[in-house]
Amino acid sequence: MKKIPKKLWIPILLVGVLFGGYLYFDKENVTVRVETASTGEKMVQVHEQNQKVESEFPFSMSENSVQQAIHNMSHQKVVAKKKWGALPLTAERVKRLLKVVEANEKKYENADLYLKILRSWNMGNFDYVVINHNDIWSLQGGTVGKAVGAASPKEEIKFIQENFDVK
Repeated sequence: MKKIPKKLWIPILLVGVLFGGYLYFDKENVTVRVETASTGEKMVQVHEQNQKVESEFPFSMSENSVQQAIHNMSHQKVVAKKKWGALPLTAERVKRLLKVVEANEKKYENADLYLKILRSWNMGNFDYVVINHNDIWSLQGGTVGKAVGAASPKEEIKFIQENFDVK
C-alpha cells in the first residue's frame, strides 16, 4: 500500500476541517418546546429561528424536492434504522410546503398524497407520520430506512439536538 506524500497531508487536512466545519455550522437554528396536548400526550414543538422558508421552498419546486422535504421532515418523528437527511418539521415549513403543493396541484403526480400529509401536519396531527414517511419512502424507491414506529418525545428531542442548532 502506498503512503500519501507529506506535501498532500496539509491540503487533505484542510479540506477535512472545512467540510467538518460546514457540516457543524450549517445546522438549522430552531427552538424546541415540549407541550401537553388536550389528550395529555406530550408533543414536541419546533420553531424556526430564521425566516428563509419562502426561498427554501419556492413555488417552482420540483415534485422530487417536495418529496424530499416531506421525507426529511418526517425523520424527526419516526424511528428507523437509517435516516438520511433532516429538516426541522416546523409549522412555518409545513404551511409553506402546503402553499407550494396547492399551487402545483395539477403539475405534481402525487399531489393528493402530499396534500393529505401536509394538511394533517398543519393541524398538528402526526398520528399517521409513520405511514406518511413510508408512503414517501416508497415513492422514492426506498430499500433501507423504513420507519418502524413513531418516535417518543425523548427520541424526537434527541434527533433534533443531533441534527439542528437548538437555541
